[in-house]
Formats: sequence, structure tokens, C-alpha cells
Amino acid sequence: MIKSAIFIFLGLLVMAVSALAGETTFYTLGNGMKVILKENHAAPLVSSVIIVKAGSKFENEQNNGFTHLLEHMLFNGTETKTRKEINEGVRDYGGYINAFTRQEMTGYLVVMPSEFIEQGFDIQSDQLFNSILPADQFPKERDIVAEEIKKDNDVVGYVAYDYFNAVKFEGTPYARPVIGFEETIRSVTRDEVMKYYREYYVPNNMTAFISGDFETPEMKKLVAKYYGTIQRGPEPRLDEFAISPPFGTKINIKRFPTNVTYIDISFPGPLYSDSGFFAYDVLSQYIDSDASPLSDALTGGDKPLATSVSVALDIQSEFTMMDISIRTNNPDKIEEIVQKTVDVLKVTAGTEFSEADIRRVVIPNKVNEIKLEEKLHYYGIMKAPYLATCGYEFLESYIDNLSKVKPGDISAAAQKYFAEPQYIASALAPGKE
Repeated sequence: MIKSAIFIFLGLLVMAVSALAGETTFYTLGNGMKVILKENHAAPLVSSVIIVKAGSKFENEQNNGFTHLLEHMLFNGTETKTRKEINEGVRDYGGYINAFTRQEMTGYLVVMPSEFIEQGFDIQSDQLFNSILPADQFPKERDIVAEEIKKDNDVVGYVAYDYFNAVKFEGTPYARPVIGFEETIRSVTRDEVMKYYREYYVPNNMTAFISGDFETPEMKKLVAKYYGTIQRGPEPRLDEFAISPPFGTKINIKRFPTNVTYIDISFPGPLYSDSGFFAYDVLSQYIDSDASPLSDALTGGDKPLATSVSVALDIQSEFTMMDISIRTNNPDKIEEIVQKTVDVLKVTAGTEFSEADIRRVVIPNKVNEIKLEEKLHYYGIMKAPYLATCGYEFLESYIDNLSKVKPGDISAAAQKYFAEPQYIASALAPGKE
């Protein structure tokens, strides 16, 4: 009875949202810019996220942090607009403007009332393609980013994240921090950043993800007007590299003045394009759920080993890693926690999974997707990394592919990856380095 009620509720929810959602259109402009138009008439707003394949992954040791600094600079003025006209120009129409940088991409977001989206496009396209990186603003922005780096170096969560990446991906671009290093940023010149800007900010290196309250034919005309006339450029170059994490039983420990110990245990998985990816994805979400024995093993009982545990997939074009993030107030229990985690996953390799286990993963994914679509400020931000790495086809068919996973597929994935698991474990623990 409960099972039937869940599916009836989900069906009604999907139908209610579908009545407000229109078509989704994917195409490529003549200059190579990819465009995704997703109608959603729930609110009179339009979100435009422009995804640039530029991030710390595309940098080197000499220019690490350029992408993030450039993101700051693009809010400082163009050939025709001042800093104030960019930022306040959006807000004057009741809009919102922001940007974010990651390892694999940079995203530029504008959310506008539907009736003013053309004004938003005018500002956003000008910002992306006609910025002048004003010389009088460059030292100030460079100092702002340098101070941001110093602050991040005192935040234990950021320090832990960067340390774990440095261990897992040593010798590759993924080992470098997105924000860069203070000495690099303070010594960088405007000409160097301008060269980087001109190389990567070309339309054939971008994807536009536009969602909200619009009619597709009219939106296509606006996109052509503000993005289709920009000339394509040479394809930006990415130096080849190989991901080869140092898997083994050694636990890498960094000392830091903190009261909480952070532990990261990472396991390799199939590439997003491999046939077994979605079974592994369901398996990782099962391990992250209350139904999994991992949470009980680490946080249960009168004397829990950890205060929290979470599981997430790090999906990139070169690798997939399942990261188990653990926090504990017992720094003397690091080795025990790592071993307990590995032992639980070994047991998972012999587990018989059921349709109910799959349902516990698929239904929340469907509901979360529906709820997220209504939050235009966040929807594009959440989807942008997947669009940059996996492409639109992956995103469009994601829920359907999760739904196709069978219990036997999960068992096969658990047996393949966890019967004799490879892993790399690191910890950020209290103490002096």
C-alpha cells in the first residue's frame, strides 16, 4: 500500500510540474557555441548560465589561479560598460549576477525577470567577450584574490579538500587548488591574464544553458543576436596527463590546528561513458543512504567512531572516484575508521540487492530534480559541471539510465570494485605540521 502511494504521489508530482514545463532544445550555433534551452513556466524568470571550459585543470604551475582571477576581472568593465553598469545594470532590472570557478569549468550566471532577459543577455555577452580587464582595477582585484587565498588557508575545510586532492592527483592538474597560490597571484601581470582570456573565452569553448519562462522560437532569436555573431577562435589546448592515484593501505596524514579530524577515502569507479557507470552510481548512493551499514558502523553505538559520514562521486572526463568523507573527534581512531570503512565495503560485495534498494535511490533523484528545476538561481549552477564534463546527452538521460539499473547490475559492480577494493586514504588531523 505504501509502495503504491509513493508511486501515485510521484506520478502526480511529475504531471503537475510537466504542465508548467515546456520543451527542451539542444543545438549548436554556427560559431560552435552549444546551446540548451529548457522552458519552465512556473515563475516569470529566466536563468542564463554560460559554461566556459576554463578552470584550474587547464592551467599549469606557472599560471595556477589565473582562471579564478579572470572571473573576478570580468566584472570590472567592457569596451562599452563600466563595472557599475555591469553589476547594477542587472540589479536595476530586478536581476541577479554571479560567477563561480571549478577545476573543469567557469560559470557565469544571470537570472532576470522574463521581460528583461534581453537586457541580461546584453550585459552577459558583453562581459564574456568584450571585457578590457581595466588596468586601474587589476592591482585591486589581484590583492582581493590574494587575501582570499590567505583566508582560505585558515579554513580547515578548504585546507582538507586541497590536501586530499594533492595526495590523490599528485603530478596532475587536479592536484592544484582552484584559487591558486598567493605568490603566483601577486606576481601575475595583466597581459598574462589577458592572453589567457583571449585563448579560452571563445564561443566554441562555451555552452549556454538557459532555462525558465520563455518561448523557444523567440529565445533562439535572442541567443543568435547576442551570442551567434561572435567569431569562433582556435580550439584551446589542454596538455595531456594521466591519472594514476597512489592506491594502497598507507594513510596519508597532514597536521593542522583543528579540533575536528577530516578523513577522505577514495575508491576508483568506471568512467561516466562506461556501461557499468550507472550501476556504480546507484551503488554509491546506496552506500550513502540510511539503508547502508556504513553509517551505523561509523556513527552508531554508544561510542561512535565518527560524527558524520557522506559519500559522493567525483565525475571527471579522465576518472570517476567515489569519495567517502568522514569527520571525527577521535584523531587516534583514524586507522580504525579507515579499516572499518573498507571492511564494510567488502561486505557490500556479497550483498544481494533488491528492487527496493534501487527505488530508494531513483525516487529521491526524481523528486530532487523536480524541486531543483524550480530554483533557477541554483539549477544551472548545479548542472553546469555535468554539462562541462559529460555533455547534455548524459544529463538529459540521467534519471532514465538510473531507472534501468537492475539488482544484478549493482551486485556485479559491488563485486568488481569492493571484493578486493583499491583505495587511497588521507586525513587532516590536529597538531602542528
